[in-house]
Amino acid sequence: MLSFTAKITSQIPCLEGDDVHVWKVDLSGSQNSQDVAALTEGERAKINRLKHSKHRLRAVAMRVQLRHLLGVYLCVNPAEIVFQKAEFGKPFVPNVPISFSVSHSGSIALVAISLNNVVGIDVERWRELDNLSALVRRNFSSAEKTQWEEIADDQREAVFFNIWSCKEAFIKATGRGLGMGVSSCSFDLNRPHKMTECPSEYGEVFEWSSVPLNVAESASASLLVRAKTSQPLLCHFDSENPPQMV
Repeated sequence: MLSFTAKITSQIPCLEGDDVHVWKVDLSGSQNSQDVAALTEGERAKINRLKHSKHRLRAVAMRVQLRHLLGVYLCVNPAEIVFQKAEFGKPFVPNVPISFSVSHSGSIALVAISLNNVVGIDVERWRELDNLSALVRRNFSSAEKTQWEEIADDQREAVFFNIWSCKEAFIKATGRGLGMGVSSCSFDLNRPHKMTECPSEYGEVFEWSSVPLNVAESASASLLVRAKTSQPLLCHFDSENPPQMV
């Protein structure tokens, strides 16, 4: 399982081929008023619809830092970045060579950036779920359900979120989202980052790389890339000290 570097990265290599850079972003800090003002009216309206102030603050931090991070790769002012959504809601920046995927859970956020437009990332804080059995019935494949019956009760929370992060990352990579149905992709519960079934429209299992990421205790995170192998570069992001491309 890959872990993030312990220090802030000051320089990063330019992306090539199927390279993927994964950034860990802290959402617990406050953002300055100038950065917040750079958000679009639509972004601010969406954030203001969130019920809890804690969630609003984290959403602001996510959007502001995403703009700063993409600004490094695109060599533009973060406020100039324009986001659009694909047919099924996957966000992208038009007319640029990079693609990205974003996920956050609590104060942890991950951003995957690549030239490969089939990349997805997901992070899940472990938490008690009252409807765990129902979630398994609705969202696990037949093979996964069979394996689930063999999982010890005290291991089920960890196994569920490991598999869920893989499934979420896959549907983000395809751009289809939950509408595709996460039961259509399958992973080995005993080796959760081994894909065992892939919807035919997205190729063969061997064409995908599933990479486990170590982000925190009691948390699961996965990167899915449509590439036979993937060795992502993992870094912490500090918007006050953004890295330089070399």
